[in-house]
Amino acid sequence: MALWQSVYDGYQEFMISRRDMRSAHLPLAGSPWPLAALLATYLYAVLYAGPRFMANRKPYDLRNVIRVYNIVQVLINSALFIWIIFKMFIVYRDYSFSCQVCNYSTDYRGMEEMYLSYSYFLLKVLDLADTVFFVLRKKQSHVSFLHVYHHTVMATGSFFGLLFVPGGHAIMLGIWNTLVHAVMYFYYFLSSYGSQYSEWWKKHLTRMQLLQFIHLAFHFGIPLFFNRECKFPRFWMGLGFLQAIVILALFMDFYIKTYIVKRKKQ
Repeated sequence: MALWQSVYDGYQEFMISRRDMRSAHLPLAGSPWPLAALLATYLYAVLYAGPRFMANRKPYDLRNVIRVYNIVQVLINSALFIWIIFKMFIVYRDYSFSCQVCNYSTDYRGMEEMYLSYSYFLLKVLDLADTVFFVLRKKQSHVSFLHVYHHTVMATGSFFGLLFVPGGHAIMLGIWNTLVHAVMYFYYFLSSYGSQYSEWWKKHLTRMQLLQFIHLAFHFGIPLFFNRECKFPRFWMGLGFLQAIVILALFMDFYIKTYIVKRKKQ
């Protein structure tokens, strides 16, 4: 009973007392349990139930569905990227690359950053559909550890970012990620028509992703280690730095195996 009480008190303290309550009324943002159930269902479906369901079936032809999905992703990611750039660097013009604190107020700018964070979180939930399409098309080899880990961590990380650090220094993650995803889904769209430039796009897209994580490692790492006066929560700064390093290592491994080792063998 004492252990249970300790767990309950910790949950109350962390998930209720300390969270940003401005987003508590929004769908999927009021409690971690709906997202936890969604991610558990996602992992079960793409790693176990989906492959078993498709074992004796022909791949589904989802080309038109996926083309529409890709265009929707391009439009939404581009719109978010342009909106953030326009507001942060043209309208407000006060974004600090060394330390940008969160605005937890209920004024227009504070609520705008919160809703941008919420929109970004919903995008990461929408990204989970990628893996479902792979399974239904019997492309199980595409359901790699890197792919599933990245999608799961991004949905989880964006959820907790919304709850505790909506905006602020973490806005740079949204800027990079929406830009990369706009380019990535445009590449997917072209590839569905058999573009002769698909391999060129794929290689340079991977380089763009590597550049993204290198910059984010510096973006979170410099204030974490060298700016002790920064008021952005250090726990989240450290988590952002660690995640950038982990994903960078995974993408670097993919790049080396795909474009260096394979080329030497050929």
